[in-house]
Amino acid sequence: MKDLEVFNQVLTQAYKRMHCYTCAEASLQALLTLWNLPLEDYSWATGGYLGAILSGETTCGLLIGSTIAIGFRCGKEKRKIPEKCEEERNIAIQVVGELYTDFLEEFGSTKCKELSNVDFKKGEEIANYLATKGWRQTCDRFLDFIMRKCVSMTEEGKF
Repeated sequence: MKDLEVFNQVLTQAYKRMHCYTCAEASLQALLTLWNLPLEDYSWATGGYLGAILSGETTCGLLIGSTIAIGFRCGKEKRKIPEKCEEERNIAIQVVGELYTDFLEEFGSTKCKELSNVDFKKGEEIANYLATKGWRQTCDRFLDFIMRKCVSMTEEGKF
């Protein structure tokens, strides 16, 4: 990793953001920062993705935020929609596919509820998760993996 100090600062901020707001916001904003993309313009793309849509039944928000960041990076400075930029769109598809495959291989699922062991429809489970800081054994590990994987893929020139 070229600038480990910057990476660690961004990762630390992402942990703080994830613990207070949403996982999707944390990963998106961290990657936008690392890749020098417009934070204020793009951050709202994940504003409503909390607790995998308050159920845990859908995809991990960290993967959602990362996917969006990858799309923004691949389309950087393009003034057309993705279908009009076939090469960049195909790169985004490849990179997102690799991220999801490696995440699934590493953790066995991409489903929020299975990964976090929390049913976000149940107040008592959320309260326990917050009280015990359950994210330390789950989501913090996932965020670290995703950030390192995305940085690694960019350093390898994949996108």
